[in-house]
Amino acid sequence: MLIYIIKKLFSFLILLFILTLISVSIVYFSPNSPISHLSFYQSYYDFYYQLFSYQSFALPLFQKNVYEILHQILLPSFELGLLAIICATLIGFPIGIISGLSDNSKFSHFLRLISWILYASPLIWIAILIIWVASIDWHFVQHTDYTKTISNSSLLDIFSATNSNKLAMLVDHFKPLFLPALILTIQPCIITIQIVSERVNLIANKNYIKVANIRENSSLKVLFRHLLPNAIPEIIPQLTYNITTLLFSIMVIEILLNRAGVGTWLLSGFYKQDYSIIALTLLCCGIIISLLTLLSEILVVLIYSPQSRTIYE
Repeated sequence: MLIYIIKKLFSFLILLFILTLISVSIVYFSPNSPISHLSFYQSYYDFYYQLFSYQSFALPLFQKNVYEILHQILLPSFELGLLAIICATLIGFPIGIISGLSDNSKFSHFLRLISWILYASPLIWIAILIIWVASIDWHFVQHTDYTKTISNSSLLDIFSATNSNKLAMLVDHFKPLFLPALILTIQPCIITIQIVSERVNLIANKNYIKVANIRENSSLKVLFRHLLPNAIPEIIPQLTYNITTLLFSIMVIEILLNRAGVGTWLLSGFYKQDYSIIALTLLCCGIIISLLTLLSEILVVLIYSPQSRTIYE
């Protein structure tokens, strides 16, 4: 197990180094690059030295330092993505289990039909439809203005604040997040339902599960003691595929709703032809996807060691 974790960490470091090279290359080979007169090694050094030190240079590459990028750009997108993942997991996991255990039922067929329709629909269509529905002044629902950008506060600021009325601050903070989180939850929820349903159905048809159904006097015991412990280790790494789709969706929704975050930051980089923003966006997205994939693989190994896996198959 230790060797496996070391190999994964080593692979992550190699991938991280490749991502840093690609990010520097985008700025170095861009038109009118401020670092093109330097050697590539010196450009690599200056690129990350300016990023982490934020000192005055003759040709500064960045308008923000690392802390400002993390707090003002990445943190709002991270909060939105985390909220969407939590909602998709809480909704999709139970529905996927029910669908997997009743594979040939009408509910399962109806769920597949709805999932195929929603998954095949472009995200922008779904977003515009939900925004239109939310913009209607319903008499039985309090109307909320979703057009404003994200507030200056974050969850870290709220939890670290000395104000005693943190609950009201959290409610005010999450109100503008409701609509974009609702839009972003749809596709990850569908993927979660499909992955969980397929894996649960596969494990449920194994011989040792059939034997457990005969021996145990409760179907819940079979579910939590035998079926889910064998299904979850294969489900967790597959759920990380949601991250790639979710990152792109977050950028689209932030641009559509004019929210501060990675999407509007990247769009401003294209408008200004600021290739350092494009490079940093690529670097940040690559690190997030690689890090979450690494953590999911290590988590599966730690909680479910390969030596303890079933040999019934």
